[in-house]
Amino acid sequence: MKKLLAVASALALTVSAVSPAVLAAETLATQQTETSARENMQKILESVKQRVEIPSECSEFSSRTEEQYGEKVYNFTWNEKDGNKSVNITCTADGVITNYSINGFKSDDKNNTPNLPKISESDAKKTAENFLKQINPDFPYEIKIYGSNGSIFGNGYTFYIKTYVNGVLFTNGNGSVNIDGTDGYVMGFDLGYIQADFPSINNAISVDEAKKAYSDKLGLELVYRTYVDEDGNAVAYPVYTQEYDYDKYINALTGDAVDVTNYRYFIGNKSESANDAAADGGLTEQEIKELDNIDGLISRTALENKLKSNKLLSIPKNINTDSISLYKNYDDEYTYAVSMSNDKCNIYTSVDAKTGEIKYYSRWGEDDSEVKNNDDSALKTLAGDKAKEYKYDENSHQYIRYVNGIKVTGDYANVTTNNGVLTDFSMNYTETEFPSIENAMSKEDAENILFDVKDYSIVYMQNYTDNTREIIPVYTIDTENINPFTGKFVDYQNKEITENASSKLEYSDIDGHYAEKYIKELAYYGIGFEGGEFKPDEKITQKDFLALLMSINGNDIIVLKNNLEQANWVYRNSTQNSIISEDERDDEAAVTREEAAVYMIRAIGAENYAKYNDIYVTPFNDVTENKGYIALLSAMGVLSGDGNGNFNPNREMTRAESIIMIYNYLTR
Repeated sequence: MKKLLAVASALALTVSAVSPAVLAAETLATQQTETSARENMQKILESVKQRVEIPSECSEFSSRTEEQYGEKVYNFTWNEKDGNKSVNITCTADGVITNYSINGFKSDDKNNTPNLPKISESDAKKTAENFLKQINPDFPYEIKIYGSNGSIFGNGYTFYIKTYVNGVLFTNGNGSVNIDGTDGYVMGFDLGYIQADFPSINNAISVDEAKKAYSDKLGLELVYRTYVDEDGNAVAYPVYTQEYDYDKYINALTGDAVDVTNYRYFIGNKSESANDAAADGGLTEQEIKELDNIDGLISRTALENKLKSNKLLSIPKNINTDSISLYKNYDDEYTYAVSMSNDKCNIYTSVDAKTGEIKYYSRWGEDDSEVKNNDDSALKTLAGDKAKEYKYDENSHQYIRYVNGIKVTGDYANVTTNNGVLTDFSMNYTETEFPSIENAMSKEDAENILFDVKDYSIVYMQNYTDNTREIIPVYTIDTENINPFTGKFVDYQNKEITENASSKLEYSDIDGHYAEKYIKELAYYGIGFEGGEFKPDEKITQKDFLALLMSINGNDIIVLKNNLEQANWVYRNSTQNSIISEDERDDEAAVTREEAAVYMIRAIGAENYAKYNDIYVTPFNDVTENKGYIALLSAMGVLSGDGNGNFNPNREMTRAESIIMIYNYLTR
């Protein structure tokens, strides 16, 4: 039975009787710890300011600290007093900056509208590389930029980074650098980093030994997966995958299967606040004041000891302290937030950081009287005949559905009873036909395909399971889904995945074409036509032109595909955004220059200004209808005439002309 102990009224921490000499020694140790904490924070702050220039207008300083895995993390913020500008920095106790962001310094307001960056990707990458050298010049590991992504909506570039230790990838060391596309400054940076011991892999088991261990202790499993198609129908398909052990890997040193949970969860992750930032080691008055504020607080060690020695609380001796965070309330009072746990209970408490008064206490966990969640009779009563398809799983503590002897992922039931009384019930059951698995390949054959195609290699991972800083070298592989009949890799709708497909659009028929520059530029952002040929002089169809407009109008950037599913998506969005009516749909119809102007004005939401035909004058001799649409786009530099004073409104647009039109809009 779950127990909850909540103390609403404040409880004063009590200290057992001690001799004056012991008390004096303890007081001196506490004072030394507090002085050390202030000095450490000052040292970190000074180091940060040597590496990062803080704009003078950001004069309001605040800070907070957290403890993660026994290590302190500092969070510094500088704000503009009466504005929106700010700089935020996170730094570890050993001086590594893991997060940096600067806000409110944008020279224009185009962040929320589609625009192509003004600086090149290569220049942006140089800025990112120089920043990485500057921000952490003594970084103990190797950092590599391995990819980039440009955005027409964020108006900039994101460069992705990986961390290598002794030449081995550290999977928790990923990060990114964001570069503004207009002014070329660094907008943000983040990096996964932890100060820990990385074990040598000199005595690691071989790849063949690791493969055998994988097959014996983890391995692929034949399961059914389901999805809902565009018509709303549930579809089931069998697939080989590592479905239920996705967080388990083969330890590269021992050959054992190890559970490495790749995420962190902190209870009460509040913060140690300090506010506002004249000179002492380069620090301002606000920063010095903040350092002075934390003097006189109970040290974290003393706090932890007092909590555990409090007889009223009766905290287990073997409990782990997961985090101790200090934060400042609106009334300048400081509070510690403490979370503790072991395999039996969890505790969260908040304590006045100066007086030791407990403000909140919560405790929950399991004891011997708890009823296990495996009441078969309750499931049979609630699910009827469907209950026969479910089996209780000891690992997940759920009932999992089986069809044709294999699991159905996502179809599970949860049953909780307390002294025979039902307290919780939920069940997923997919109503659909399940194809036969009679001719499915064996598990061994599927794993051979996996290892033939995918690289099985050693990486470092942090073991989050035990809430520690332990680093484990493990063998890892991309366990994609394998069709049990064809042996092909498939996605979550059972569609074959083309291996080694380029993420960028490339064409074989645009060299020397007048639109080559524009086609390549937009292809970088995923705007274009799927396939190896662009066919620039071919007439563009209505569905393809509307798809181009979708890509610049707030939807995900898409690569045009010649299929009905995408066409339906394009027309649904186009009608919902009043770009075209349902009656106007004509997928393969050519688009005239006049129609293209009308569609674009509607797409950017300017039709209310363009529809008054008589008030507009255009520079073209042959425009009599839809003058506002054409005049606005002409003034924006999106569309132009033929050089002879004519617009040629009825001439059909080519693919090349359409791309140039989109490019001109994005660089207006």
